Amino acid sequence: MNIKITKILFLALMAAPASSVEAQERPISLVEAKSEARRGSHDVQAARARAEAARHAERAAGSFRMPTLGLEVGGVRSNDPVAAFGGRLRQGRFTEQDFDPARLNQPDALTDWSGAVGAGWAPLDLSAASALSAAEAEADAAGLGAEWAVRAASFRAEARYLDAVGAERRLRAADAALAAAEEVARLVGLRTGEGLLTEADLLQSRAALEAARAARIDAQRALDDARDRLAVALGWPEGMLPVPTDTVFADQPLPGEADLAARADLRASAQLLGAASARVTQARRARLPRVEGFARIETHSAELLSGAQRDWTVGIQVRVPLFTGFAVTARTQAATAMHRAAEQEHEGRLRAAAAELGEARRAVEAARQGSQAANAAAEAAEEAGRLMRRRFEEGLTTTADLLGAEAQAAALRARSINAGLALQIMAARLAFLTDTTPDDLPGGMDR
Repeated sequence: MNIKITKILFLALMAAPASSVEAQERPISLVEAKSEARRGSHDVQAARARAEAARHAERAAGSFRMPTLGLEVGGVRSNDPVAAFGGRLRQGRFTEQDFDPARLNQPDALTDWSGAVGAGWAPLDLSAASALSAAEAEADAAGLGAEWAVRAASFRAEARYLDAVGAERRLRAADAALAAAEEVARLVGLRTGEGLLTEADLLQSRAALEAARAARIDAQRALDDARDRLAVALGWPEGMLPVPTDTVFADQPLPGEADLAARADLRASAQLLGAASARVTQARRARLPRVEGFARIETHSAELLSGAQRDWTVGIQVRVPLFTGFAVTARTQAATAMHRAAEQEHEGRLRAAAAELGEARRAVEAARQGSQAANAAAEAAEEAGRLMRRRFEEGLTTTADLLGAEAQAAALRARSINAGLALQIMAARLAFLTDTTPDDLPGGMDR
């Protein structure tokens, strides 16, 4: 028996949290926690950044509708006959002597400083138009993904909040169990001193007391862990510890039927399917003609800042790819395969969402019944423990019976707390999956 007590003390020391810098505690309500998560969650910030990037990509894809304008400045020096001949013409310095065959074949090196302003525009590019449609759908999907990330962060914060509340209630239950174990140990000690109980009874009560103390230490650690996880869900920096102020569970009405197709994540999936379809069209339209116009103003001179000769060019051209080494065919086949993949993924998401919603409804109903049963069992165990203590005080029952009743009452109290927590989390998950959770919580918890 002494060995058992030593083991319990060792486990209690091992369960004690390591010393660390004391965190700054901040009281927070459930409504505030959900608001903090919607604003500061790392997942939300990342999703919003991806949505912003997608909008910029959409703008880049639509740039083909506007003319392009470029500035060029350069200089070359060459004795290449063609370069020298053309350079003198562009600089306006060509003379009759330049027709001398010796000078044509062996010209002196020529320096040509040039500057140019060029513009281009493709008013007809059907492939680029399809690329823009795909980019618009992808940007819409990213925006909806950010919206869903906000709702997911709110639900995650609510679940972590409820977990922290449940951990606090388990700690209070552990405190009550420890107090009961101390009282039992006191009674057993008195009766042992009176010669009514044996040393074995005293050791049993001490073992139960140390087990209750170890359970209390573990409950404190679980509470600290739960609050730390809540801080992460809120996007708080290290060193800040949230302390929930809403601590009483209340029943939540079940949401009604939901239109899954209207959920932000599934609308995002539909947009990605549309983007994949646009990519197929983009690849196919690469075979079509592309009409573009261009204009250019150039200057050429032998000196860097003087003597410039100006000329201009304007034109229009039509490009039709006749053979691309089967690149267009391969890109079309790849885009088609990606579209098939997007179709399957979208259908899978719809099917999984429907199954998940049905599972959530069944889980809520089971959790509600389980919570009611657990509460009834805990109340019965509390009453049984009270009666067992009276019988023990009157000498009508044994120490082992009393300790067993106390242990059962403590276990059923913890089970009742866990069942209530499970019900709250399942109800919150159902509301999240049906996309009906309001931005502010009107009455999900009593304060």
